Amino acid sequence: MKLIKLYIDSFTGLTKDVWSIALIYLVNRSGEMVIPFMSVYLTSQLGFTKTQSGVVLFCFGLGAMIGSNIGGYLSDRIGNFKVMAISLAGMGVSLNCINFFNTFLPIASWMIVVGLFSSMFSPAAFSAVVAWGKPENQTRGYSLLRMAINLGIAIGPTIGGFVAHNAGYKWIFILDGMTCFIALFVLFRVLGHRNQRVAKKAEKKKKVRSPYSDKVLIAFLFFNLINMIAFFQILFSVPVYFKEVVQLDETLIGFFFTVNGLLVLIFEMPLVYLIEKTGIYFKSMLWGALLIGLSFACLSIFNQPLIAILLYSILIAIGEVINFPLIPSLSMRRSDESNQGLYMGTVSMMFAMAFMLAPITGLPVIEIVGFETYWFIAAALSVISGFSVWGLRKYFPTNPMS
Repeated sequence: MKLIKLYIDSFTGLTKDVWSIALIYLVNRSGEMVIPFMSVYLTSQLGFTKTQSGVVLFCFGLGAMIGSNIGGYLSDRIGNFKVMAISLAGMGVSLNCINFFNTFLPIASWMIVVGLFSSMFSPAAFSAVVAWGKPENQTRGYSLLRMAINLGIAIGPTIGGFVAHNAGYKWIFILDGMTCFIALFVLFRVLGHRNQRVAKKAEKKKKVRSPYSDKVLIAFLFFNLINMIAFFQILFSVPVYFKEVVQLDETLIGFFFTVNGLLVLIFEMPLVYLIEKTGIYFKSMLWGALLIGLSFACLSIFNQPLIAILLYSILIAIGEVINFPLIPSLSMRRSDESNQGLYMGTVSMMFAMAFMLAPITGLPVIEIVGFETYWFIAAALSVISGFSVWGLRKYFPTNPMS
């Protein structure tokens, strides 16, 4: 009964608008069936080398980094609602157009466009949690969005794997684009009241502090970036490993992502609720990074694929839920009312940069050193990240016990 009460309490106090954003994220990410299969699509369907695939996915990350900055900048100027609408419409069109490209340079160039529209959404959505939610529930608001994302990711890859295996890859691009338009419709239905002009504060001309001048924030995001580069191999290198080494088909690869998403879904809100109550933010981030590192090490340590994949799934899911939701929450503590969108854009840009660097520092390196050696490299990156972030704890206004 205590566990049930803890689970219920972890969802209380969140505003209707925050729940609405989570619903939109859920609809949109339920169609997130492209990214987990993109590396497999490029290598097995288009015949690209791992290096070429890494470059194409690097271009997606490059577009995402640009989109994060644009999304954060526009959120403070035209409002979160409009930025989310532009992002969803742009994603719907750009994803459907992937089917028109099947050679290296055209698809690499177009992935910049896909990444740009994709990443505009996050800074607007996450800064809306601050604007439309309660300050005391901010971290749980971020976690609810991540929970919706992970529930969508639990649904999407299963459908995507089944569709790719039975109907062909072109249909997963079409279906993903359709879910973006459905999410756009839901946005206008549940958050239409937020579609108003942003009032300009003309009474005071206060200089807005750039997040890039905040050295502590930049160091904090840089060390988290190291961990994210390792973590995002789950989207880029791990599916290729499952396909080429473990010899799983697309349906089973999709099932892996479903299990991973469900584990995150089950554990995230209660664990973040406990972290928020106790204030042990930096201890949690340290342990989260260490667990992510250990998860990758398991892929090399255990010769039995089933045991390795099982341990990898559990450890990386728990590591993720006690680390990643705290990044935007702690970052926003260093912002003020005038630059929240910019700060969230910078946080989103860190995630986008990880998306950009993960494939180019993963697949091409694996082509040289092999999968087993690379998993230890990924593990080392996460461990270094965890201890580096722990060293910055005194610069953040959190509980002394954290």
